Amino acid sequence: MTGFDLFLTSARDLPAAGRRDLAGLLRGADVSKGALAGTGWVTPHGALDPRACCLFGADIGGTKVQSVLTDLEGTVLAEARDATPQAGGDAVLELISDHLATLSCGRTVGAAGVGLPGAIDPVTGVLARAPNLRGLEGRAMPALLSDRLGLPVAVENDVNLAALGESWLGHGAQGSRAAEAGLAFIALGTGIGMGLAFGDRLLRGVGGAAGEIACLPIGGDPYSPRARSLGTLESVVAGQVLVEDYRARGGAREGSLRDLSRAGVADPVLDATLNVLAERLALAVLSVGAVLDPALVVFGGGIGSRPEIVARVGEALARLGAPVPELRISLLGNRAGAIGAVRAARLALADALERP
Repeated sequence: MTGFDLFLTSARDLPAAGRRDLAGLLRGADVSKGALAGTGWVTPHGALDPRACCLFGADIGGTKVQSVLTDLEGTVLAEARDATPQAGGDAVLELISDHLATLSCGRTVGAAGVGLPGAIDPVTGVLARAPNLRGLEGRAMPALLSDRLGLPVAVENDVNLAALGESWLGHGAQGSRAAEAGLAFIALGTGIGMGLAFGDRLLRGVGGAAGEIACLPIGGDPYSPRARSLGTLESVVAGQVLVEDYRARGGAREGSLRDLSRAGVADPVLDATLNVLAERLALAVLSVGAVLDPALVVFGGGIGSRPEIVARVGEALARLGAPVPELRISLLGNRAGAIGAVRAARLALADALERP
């Protein structure tokens, strides 16, 4: 039997009240635990036992796949990271299956969450806008992955899951108003994207493309072929574009923008490039704030997580005379998407309990 079969068999042994109460506990609700006493799902004190089963989360990007196995509270028990298969399609699905098998190592897994670099239709689960995942666009990913993994599976946009992870175990868990007013997570590296979480609720939009700030008409010509392909903002803030800008200004050092900014070498040309980047990001933050007014804006990604970048964005916002929102660097770092996938898995487990 698969892990899903084992989970369902165990769950059927619970009375209806027990299934309902366990689903509530998984969502963080304050519910009665009497129907769960002695089932292994709660501690002697009545709290959800984080060791009752494991959760699997995978963050799939254009260049790497990062997976984690955690307990029910998100404590990482095992982790794997591999390059994203360039063949796409079934090769990506096979790698996720391999990660699950390797990390679980005989432990019971209740559900999985998977983040993908594209838009997931909230109703059909069909993947769109995923040029870096050949062979998967146009397919209903939750059903496909659930069949492959033998588990309840939640599938979301990767930056949405980073926002969810940060809301659960990052800055959103530190007593801010993010659960009510929203936490915006801006990921900047190879490209740029944004997710917005209100506690466990994600802003998805009608087609799953809410937060695609790459398309904001900022910093470039929105009618140019490059902007129409990448999005206007992404066409002027993506990592390789910024390296090209650095070279065009006379920069002589080699490496990616991440390498250049980490070197700790005085470089006026790099300063000019980073100032232009910060000004463009400040306009993006200003636009997001005008429409959504989130409580927090959290930066992540290989470039976005650099302290000097976030500091410059704050300075640029101050020069604009605009209210400066609370800017933070992700507490979860490169695990934000995978931890968000785990949170989505936990919610999928609750959904499975409530189904007849």
